[in-house]
Amino acid sequence: MIRFRQIEAFRSLMDTGTTVGAARRMHITQPAVSRLIADLEADLGFRLFNRTKGRMEPTTAAVRFQLAVEENFLGLERLRKAAETIRKDETQALSVACMPVLSTTLLPLILKEFFRMQPDVPVNIDSVGNAEVLVRLQDLKVDVALSLAFPAIAGIEVEPILQAEVLCALPAGHRLCDKDVITPADLAGENVIGWIPNRPLSQGQEDKYFPQGIEKPRFPIRTHTSHTRYAMVAHGLGVSIVEPFGAQVWEKHGVVVKPFQTEATHDYVLAYPSTGRRSTLVHDFRTATMKVIQDPALVPWQHAANH
Repeated sequence: MIRFRQIEAFRSLMDTGTTVGAARRMHITQPAVSRLIADLEADLGFRLFNRTKGRMEPTTAAVRFQLAVEENFLGLERLRKAAETIRKDETQALSVACMPVLSTTLLPLILKEFFRMQPDVPVNIDSVGNAEVLVRLQDLKVDVALSLAFPAIAGIEVEPILQAEVLCALPAGHRLCDKDVITPADLAGENVIGWIPNRPLSQGQEDKYFPQGIEKPRFPIRTHTSHTRYAMVAHGLGVSIVEPFGAQVWEKHGVVVKPFQTEATHDYVLAYPSTGRRSTLVHDFRTATMKVIQDPALVPWQHAANH
C-alpha cells in the first residue's frame, strides 16, 4: 500500500534532484529517503530512478507519475489552506468575496438585512476583481461571493439573482447628455474608457458593445474596475459603458448616465463553493440578498431578474 511519506519523499527527490536535498527538506537521513523510494517502487511495480554512480536519475515513468502526484497534491494543498483558515477563525464568521463596485453599493444594503438576522456574527469582506473571486471560491477561502455571471467552472455553484441594464456614463455638459438613449453609432470618434482584454471576463467587451459595421471609438484608457471607469469619466477623460450600481455614487460627482442601446445585459450571481452543504450563515446571507434585490426602492434598475 502506498503511504503518504513515500509520496512526500518522491516529490522532495524530484524537486531537489538529490537524496541530500530531499533528506534536508524532510528532516530525515539520506538512507531513510532511499528506503522510502525503494519501498514506493516496490509498491508501484516499476522503477522511478536509475542509480548511476551514486546519482538518482528519474525515469520516464517517474516523470509521468509526478504529473499524477502533483494533481492530487493540489487537492491536498487546498484542504490544508481551508483547514488553516478555519483554525485561524476564533469565532464563527461569514467570509464574502465581492467585486469592488458591488462591495461599495449593493453589499452594504445586504449586510443591513443580514445583521437583522445575525447581529453578532462578524463578516469578512474580500473586495477583489471577478477573476480573483473565482480563485477565492475554488480555494475555499470564502463562503459566498457576489459577482458578475461567469461560465461554468469546476468547484463553483452559481445562482442567478439579478439582471441590470447597460448604461453609458458621460461627463456633465457632454454633447450627448440631452439624448434619451445612447447608441453605439453615437460614440463614433469618442474617447471611451475601455476594458483590459487579458482578463477572462473582459474578453470581447468592445465587440459586444460595438459590433461589426459600427465605427469604433478610441480607447485611450483601459482599466479593470467600474469605479475607475466612472472616475475617468468624472474628470472628463472620456465616456464609458458601465453597470448601474456605481451610478448612484458618481452622479454626485458630475457623471450623467443614460441607457445604452445593446442586446447585452449585466447579469449578477451569488456563487458558492461546491461543497454540497451551506451553512446557516450562508442561507441567511442569501435571504438578505433576495430581499434587497426584490425591493424596487433599493434596486430600481433591475429587470427580469431570476429569483
